[in-house]
Amino acid sequence: DIELEDISILYTTKKTEDQRGEFDTAFSLVDVNKSNQGEKFISSLKNNKTELMNRLNLTDEQYDSIACVALGLASQETGMGEETEYVNENSPSFGKWLRDTAKNLGIGDGSSASSGITQMKIYEFLNDSSKLAPELQQILKDYGVTANGKADNNLFDNPDKAAVATMVVLKSINDNYENYTNMLKTSHEQIAKEIAESPEKLAELEAQGHDVLNNILGVYKNATDSQKIEIRNGLKMWLLAQNGSTKGQRGVDKGYNEEENLETLNNILKNNDPNFETLTEETLYYIRYALTGEDQEMTPVEYMAYGWNKGIGATGMQLDRTLADKVGTILYDPEEFDYDQFTTNVSMLAEKYGNQSLGQGSLDKMNQALLEDFDW
Repeated sequence: DIELEDISILYTTKKTEDQRGEFDTAFSLVDVNKSNQGEKFISSLKNNKTELMNRLNLTDEQYDSIACVALGLASQETGMGEETEYVNENSPSFGKWLRDTAKNLGIGDGSSASSGITQMKIYEFLNDSSKLAPELQQILKDYGVTANGKADNNLFDNPDKAAVATMVVLKSINDNYENYTNMLKTSHEQIAKEIAESPEKLAELEAQGHDVLNNILGVYKNATDSQKIEIRNGLKMWLLAQNGSTKGQRGVDKGYNEEENLETLNNILKNNDPNFETLTEETLYYIRYALTGEDQEMTPVEYMAYGWNKGIGATGMQLDRTLADKVGTILYDPEEFDYDQFTTNVSMLAEKYGNQSLGQGSLDKMNQALLEDFDW
């Protein structure tokens, strides 16, 4: 099993997410005691383990698994507290005062500031029971986590409190995992009704959806890094487009026109492989049907990363939004940290932390431990 005590190296970076690229050039491997915020963060995970395990109803293996995800988030979100932009945004300046004042006055989108080493909107978690259950809010308060305003006490100086808060929120996301898998199952059944074929034909269409995805994956593997980003984003945006929208249709947000996005994706794929069979609107139904089928869900580790980034409310649980991230887990490079690949980035970082304990195979161990609570 993974042991949190075995983790002695932290992955830090001064580069922002859009500057990173390959792991070896993006991240530095730093001893725990040589990382100011990182040392406080992981020490808090260790020191508070026994009490948090009890209060969150976690086994030893589950706690250490979620802790690896928390460490992965800290490396992804702020480079373990060393990302240049993160440090600058939290250093005293006139610009910081203006941003904080705007947040506290509700200017902008109305959301609170992202807080601390894992960039959580702590004000919302503490004050909105739809974001975090009251009993979990109380745990944060018991550990001294406070937020008197949307920009106040944003945990920059308290990575130890950020560690506790991160564990609590990740546990709440993981508790929603079964709702997510049930949503996929229900969607699979609904799509089956829409394409209205016999059981034998439905199995054929599901297989066809997987064939299309495998064909896209074949093109993807032979593409350059920049072409991979084009292919992945092209497929994601086709999934995210307004269903049934046609070229020139009024009232469709720019970039979310299904027919236009399909044309763009076909051009991208044919530029990489002239023999690639043209995709049609009908193909999208088969892809959705395939991606909602049995054993197609994101793993618990991937889902925690997804939920952290996209949320698990009504917006975060939109079918096509979850499927777009699933596409990201299919079309990925394990050493390439692309800006728009948050879910796979955090999952890969969590695995690297777990592998410090196990050598290899930690990701499977994490997911096995986190599935123990669910009756499949």
